[in-house]
Amino acid sequence: MTAQASLTRRELLLGSALGGGPSAAGGFEHRGYLGWITDLATEPDTNAAWPSMRLDERLLEDYRHTFALMKRLGFKEAVIWGFYVSRAWPVDISSAVGKERGAMVEKLIGLAHAQGLRVYTGLGVYSWGFEQIIRAHPELSRTNPRAMCASRPEAWEWMRRVIDFVFTRFPVDGASLQSADQGRCECAECRRYGDTEYHVRLDVRVSEYVRSRWRDRTLAVSGWGMRFDNPGDLPHLVELSKHIDYLIDVPDSAARRDPAWRRTLIGALDCRFGTIGGPQVEPPQHWQRDRWFLPTPKHQGEHLASLYADGGRACEFFFHILANPGDEVSFWVAGKALSDPTAGWQHHLESTLDELYRTRKAATADLMNLFVRAEDAYLSLVPAIRSATISLEPLIGDRPGPPVYLAQRLGPEQRRTYRREVETLSAEFRKLGRDVPEKGRMRKILRCLDNVRADLDSLPR
Repeated sequence: MTAQASLTRRELLLGSALGGGPSAAGGFEHRGYLGWITDLATEPDTNAAWPSMRLDERLLEDYRHTFALMKRLGFKEAVIWGFYVSRAWPVDISSAVGKERGAMVEKLIGLAHAQGLRVYTGLGVYSWGFEQIIRAHPELSRTNPRAMCASRPEAWEWMRRVIDFVFTRFPVDGASLQSADQGRCECAECRRYGDTEYHVRLDVRVSEYVRSRWRDRTLAVSGWGMRFDNPGDLPHLVELSKHIDYLIDVPDSAARRDPAWRRTLIGALDCRFGTIGGPQVEPPQHWQRDRWFLPTPKHQGEHLASLYADGGRACEFFFHILANPGDEVSFWVAGKALSDPTAGWQHHLESTLDELYRTRKAATADLMNLFVRAEDAYLSLVPAIRSATISLEPLIGDRPGPPVYLAQRLGPEQRRTYRREVETLSAEFRKLGRDVPEKGRMRKILRCLDNVRADLDSLPR
């Protein structure tokens, strides 16, 4: 154990005491929880192609449990991709959702509404989901087989048909728009516009159309593939902000350029601004739920506090696997931090562990210390991760993949360092387990750490 990786019991409890008590600030206005429809499943989809579209009673039970926790912890919204299609709209659009699936999706949305949560669908704008339509009508795409050309009038007609179906088929409360994660059209007409202006034009057109027909819907733009670090793009972003409710800077690009620029940008916008909430462990679709242990409460708490201090009031926090003990704590702390970002992550972590592990006083501080060390053991080796996803396995695939977060993110010496700390943490969690009433969760942590060591041992040294 290194001195940098550990906090003293006094430091942990002092931090929580300083941040204790209810906040008068009101928290983030948009407290979203985001993912593909199976991303929070207790059971993995071991042999399903990504992104899985499975929706059954087992998954509905996971949603019932998650929605109840979301309400309790302060989340307000769920952004869910995969209600309609995985990767491709059918040419007739409406056959995307059959009767049986439609009933299941309606039941899922009803579970959220019963908890007072709003439900937004993910919506690709001119890209993500249009590949099959482009193959049937190749004139829609001039340079990018995954994206329609914004300069083709026919492309807008297809986009409009998708919007009409999305907002009439299910009682969704809004949409989170993505236009950039699959690139853009690069034809001569479209190249007249820089990247930010190009995507703003698409998102504004969609937003204006939705507002003209469904004025009460919430609209967001999730900036996967977009950057917000160029002051020259400010007029375009201000224009976009007049048409939507919130804007998500996924990689926190504005603050990466200059923290002062993020404050300037937030102050200029007419909508709420946010990020995905710091480092995010991407839910592995194919892995068993005890294969990793990577809690992130400290980094996400620090990130959200900084964002809030700059005026940020929106977040689309990634789905987490609540069957994994590290993910579970990250999710709990995120909900509390979004509700009360000024209290301090130590306070939220302490109250979370008190409730989940039924610890008190000294045992709470010791458990907090171990969770923070488990977080720092990995993230201190990859300090560039500020607001980004951490892929545990390859995203695309139809079977369990190798541990890319270890094999690709870490070099051989870093893996040896991480292996030593995992070994030490395992011994200390085992020792502390005698003083922690919640034995089941402690056993889960030990299984997770054993599996992390097995993955590390399977890699070249």
